[in-house]
Amino acid sequence: MTALDLIKNLIGFDTTSRGSNLALIDYAEELLTKSGARCRRSYDATRSKANLFASFGPEGDGGYVLSGHTDVVPVDGQDWSSDPFKPEVRDGKLYGRGACDMKGFLGVALALAPEIAKAKLKRPVHLALSYDEEVGCAGVMQLLADLKAANLKPALAIIGEPTLMSVVGAHKSGAVLHTTCHGHEHHSSAPEKGANAVMMAGEFVKLLDDVWTDLRADSDPRFDPPHSTVQAGRISGGTVVNVLAREALVTWEYRALPDRDPGKIVETVKRRAASEILPKYVRRAKSAAFNTKLHAAYPGLVMDENSPAIVLAREITGANRIGAVSYGTEAGHFQQAGIPAVICGPGSIEQAHTPDEYCELSEYTACEAFLRKVIARASA
Repeated sequence: MTALDLIKNLIGFDTTSRGSNLALIDYAEELLTKSGARCRRSYDATRSKANLFASFGPEGDGGYVLSGHTDVVPVDGQDWSSDPFKPEVRDGKLYGRGACDMKGFLGVALALAPEIAKAKLKRPVHLALSYDEEVGCAGVMQLLADLKAANLKPALAIIGEPTLMSVVGAHKSGAVLHTTCHGHEHHSSAPEKGANAVMMAGEFVKLLDDVWTDLRADSDPRFDPPHSTVQAGRISGGTVVNVLAREALVTWEYRALPDRDPGKIVETVKRRAASEILPKYVRRAKSAAFNTKLHAAYPGLVMDENSPAIVLAREITGANRIGAVSYGTEAGHFQQAGIPAVICGPGSIEQAHTPDEYCELSEYTACEAFLRKVIARASA
């Protein structure tokens, strides 16, 4: 099958993060096994989701990893002009959920599996397909733990997230946090005799904006925006309008410059909430409190222009400039595991997660040429 055929087939699997990806993993493993790959799986706790790690060439450590996630974001509430899981080619573009993020890269890599198998590889070439990148990079952590247990350590990883095939060597860290505002119910006609958790949540969101303003003073011009950011994404709480809310939940995030300590952001938010907001509500109800918990986090990718991953990507592409992005990927996890990583893949991040997600067909062609050069390097 051509790369385009395989990409279309992958898009046809609904691998929205809330569901299973096993049907796609079964499909990919069958293709790779037929090409002669050595395959291993690692699962989540429910065994309804799996990572797939396939190896060609010499056994043991070293080699190049071509890595991508299999899950996609939901299409709920989005206005698509065609079925998001029935890909269509229109005007030189492939439309479908995952066409850009990131089944395009995976489809190209799978299409090259027979060529990888026939190459006279002097170092291994691995394909890594992970689960749940879109909801906290849970899958790649399990995959890396499995490789460590098996005493396998690749020399470098190429993460095929959409970069328009430019070389990206750094990205911000990020996290999703849940802050529960605990108030005290009372009739709304006497608001000072209780603690309204929804009002607490409103003040907490304003505090997040103040913290973000302070973070602007520390900048790195390689990123857009050039500083760490903090923002709320969701607020829920309360029952009826005439009862002071007992509880409210604020879901928020940070995206921090990769060589900064993101824990300081969280501690600043907690400290300021306790000192600037909470005293007013505790005077009304001693049980008033803020409780913040980390829901999911991923590390940043710290720029290292001398890493073998970046050196390889620059030599293949001829890139003079190494980019930095504000969105997160699995690359930071590879780097933390001691595996140098670089990001280079087809499509534009501007199309990721959008209705009518698409990728230019020319991007797939460029990706195919890039990966063939990677295979050639592994054979040199």
